[in-house]
Amino acid sequence: MTLICYGLQSTLDRKDERMLRTRDLSSSQQLVVWSARAWMSGFRMRRHVLPELQRAYDLAGIPDAALDIDALFGLISNGARVPLSFGATPCPFVHPAEATLINGLCAYQADLTTCASVILDRMLLPAAARQATVPAKRWAKALSRAGWSLDMITVDRMVSDSGQVQTADEDAADEAEAGTPPFDRLRVVARGGRTLH
Repeated sequence: MTLICYGLQSTLDRKDERMLRTRDLSSSQQLVVWSARAWMSGFRMRRHVLPELQRAYDLAGIPDAALDIDALFGLISNGARVPLSFGATPCPFVHPAEATLINGLCAYQADLTTCASVILDRMLLPAAARQATVPAKRWAKALSRAGWSLDMITVDRMVSDSGQVQTADEDAADEAEAGTPPFDRLRVVARGGRTLH
């Protein structure tokens, strides 16, 4: 079994402060990141998250995606080529494995099968990458059919060279000013009075 690093943001250095933030992603990209983090959180805590994914995807209008997400992450957790880092649910930054996943799904949505295969091959061992093709493609197509189109995340978007660093207080003020929560299309998904994001 390949170790999956579950990225926890406890301390940040200046480079991390310039990384792409989840709030800067489209709703579709945020949904993919949330799905990855929810699954990985369940994996780390030895908790089955398929019912939670199914409820969220039912409410998002994508009822046929949860099983494919579960299958894909089962393959990722057992067949990763290198240790992969997925953020903790509250982590404000997009981790490289999350961006890679978004890019692979985006390639499947655009019918760029060879590109998507190369992306999966970089993440997974050959046998796992071949097996992951089916659930990844079905997940991408289910997102697309429901209107959740994905755009690729480029390397320049992952880390900003602007040098502008915001404090946590400035981030909170920006979010309050914007008035829209992260994962805005999932805001309606509630469990026990809490939103699932």
